[in-house]
Amino acid sequence: MISQRGLVLSDLHLFAGRSDGHALFDSVGSEIGEVDVLVLNGDTFDFRWSHFSDERKSIDEAFLWLNELIVSLRSDQRVHFLHGNHDCLDAFSDELNELEKSEEKLIVDERMLTLGENLFLHGDGANWNMDRVALDRFREKWSRDQPREKVAARSYEAVDALGISKAFHRIYFPAGKTIQRIAFHLDDVKPDWRSETESVYFGHTHCPFENIGHEGVRFFNTGSAIRGMGFAPQRFEFSVE
Repeated sequence: MISQRGLVLSDLHLFAGRSDGHALFDSVGSEIGEVDVLVLNGDTFDFRWSHFSDERKSIDEAFLWLNELIVSLRSDQRVHFLHGNHDCLDAFSDELNELEKSEEKLIVDERMLTLGENLFLHGDGANWNMDRVALDRFREKWSRDQPREKVAARSYEAVDALGISKAFHRIYFPAGKTIQRIAFHLDDVKPDWRSETESVYFGHTHCPFENIGHEGVRFFNTGSAIRGMGFAPQRFEFSVE
């Protein structure tokens, strides 16, 4: 068995005016250089609130960013890309799947990833007690989402600046309740997850925490690059044959 090291982060929300994603990602560049695997755990890009002029421009810029990341990785490093609700856009997903076919450093894991005893998912299954069907319906709407007007985006940024978004997330996504919802979702989509999993990593809620135990499993939330919310990438280890 070979021990490997990884780094997981989520919710960069790149291209959104309310995000510090580019700077925060650059800040962990040295850590990325030290690991074997990087997990981008959803909402890496924010196509709804992108500051670019149209959807096509946002998608093109997303691939520029991804290609730069891939080129920067060593030949033995891998990046796992999981979709979140903000970057599961059909037009982007189709092209991303094509890129995966030609780029061995990139692995696309649409909903869930397991590396050793570590389980990764974006976390939008924690919006309420969501089974597979509920998440499918939720994601289907986001897959056809349209960019919002700049006036709406500025209004959203103002809400963030006033601390309203942070307060809402803390009230709606308390750690204990959120973990229970994640467990409910996993019970439906992966019934044997408890026996195979030591640690669960997710984002989406923008409320970071680490190492909270629930029914013998440790839970970690990697936060968000949305300004003022708390960005908390996590290191992990796993073994491969």
